Amino acid sequence: MVAGPFFILVMGIVTIGMQYLVAHSLEQSVEMASRQLRTGEAQKAGITVGGFRQLVCDAAGSMIACDERLVVHIKSKPTFAELVPITPCLTNGKLTPAEGTSEDGIRTRAGDASQAVVVSICYEWDAGFGLWQLVWNLLSAERVDRGNPVLSSAIAFRSEPFE
Repeated sequence: MVAGPFFILVMGIVTIGMQYLVAHSLEQSVEMASRQLRTGEAQKAGITVGGFRQLVCDAAGSMIACDERLVVHIKSKPTFAELVPITPCLTNGKLTPAEGTSEDGIRTRAGDASQAVVVSICYEWDAGFGLWQLVWNLLSAERVDRGNPVLSSAIAFRSEPFE
């Protein structure tokens, strides 16, 4: 009689711990990859938007699946006021696709030196555990049509005067 609620509680603790671990991994990877935009390394190296996405994936390690569930949005303008609104993660229950293609140069999105830049990452997280996924979805504020919760991370900065 005690074992059922105990295992449900343990499964809930493990799932919430995993969610925090994945969210932290996502935030850390966005910060590490965005540093190359902030300092101008990515622009000078001619990295593509797809290459930047790969930097995020590499920094995240095995906690993030680098597939269609990970979407990168990059915007830049001369001032932060012009960057509003930030691209939402969901549009009509689906992940909002990134602008352009992965072959676009990073300068088309992140701009040049001394630009205000916002990088936002949306990740459709598969919490797993079948039945527990259903329970978790009841608690999730945003989720895609498939029922998975969406984790997001964003960073805003002014790029350095690197040129």
